[in-house]
Amino acid sequence: MENSDHIQSVQITPNSILAETPPTIPLSVAIERATSWRKMITSLPEESKLPQAIPACDSVGPLIPSQLIFRAININMRDIDLLKQEHPDASSVRLYMSIPDPDFPFQICGMLVPVDAQNNDMLTRSSAANISKEEMLKNKAYSTVYDFTQPCPTLCNTMSPLFDSFNSVEPYLRYKK
Repeated sequence: MENSDHIQSVQITPNSILAETPPTIPLSVAIERATSWRKMITSLPEESKLPQAIPACDSVGPLIPSQLIFRAININMRDIDLLKQEHPDASSVRLYMSIPDPDFPFQICGMLVPVDAQNNDMLTRSSAANISKEEMLKNKAYSTVYDFTQPCPTLCNTMSPLFDSFNSVEPYLRYKK
């Protein structure tokens, strides 16, 4: 697994100077990873068709139909900028997976949480001494858990090769001959 805690120097073009950029992976590896994710999810059997539930069951259907496979989370850059402004002492952000409405279990979203230099979640803001623990847990004014992501499926780029390995990568290559 790549180390996301460091910055690596990469040469952008033969004529450019070295620039500091976050670590990346080749597009081909990203496509392989996204394809592996979809294959893994579609291989999960329905709970009702698991062999231990029905020993005589020969057919095992997928838990999630392919059109409902959770593929990505969209995060608005403005929201990231605002999060950075509100938590300048955070060293990173952690994304927790969530299902906001149990009636729609395939609408997976992310909750972003600022993380301190010791790798601890920064879940609440400082409060006055007279605030109870219960009040801090129930009142969003004290929370630093952000819910501004949009799931895919819902907000998707269905033509991306990361969405489906059958899609062409050509429209996404920004190269000059």
